[in-house]
Amino acid sequence: MNIQRTLKSIASQPTQSKKSLDQSPKEQNADEPSFTETLKESIADVNRLQKEADQAIESFVVGKTKDIAQTMVAVEKANISFQLMTQVRNRILEAYQEVMRMQQ
Repeated sequence: MNIQRTLKSIASQPTQSKKSLDQSPKEQNADEPSFTETLKESIADVNRLQKEADQAIESFVVGKTKDIAQTMVAVEKANISFQLMTQVRNRILEAYQEVMRMQQ
């Protein structure tokens, strides 16, 4: 998971939102990923890392590999990426709840 790319993309979303008020979705720059696309890509990356960790554990248990360090690195990558995804989700929910409070 490319954390820096994901965080930069999320951070740039407010400026893209200003553009979207002035432009229709068809007029927006095609090379700029939308927030939804960025989120989907990030979730897919986390899922891929989870599967890689599962495969590394299975390979170690079956005896295909003897390198426990490599297995632990794969598991920790998956764990950290999942924690990051959870924190991003929590921030998105907090922002949504704040917007809903402002509308009341």
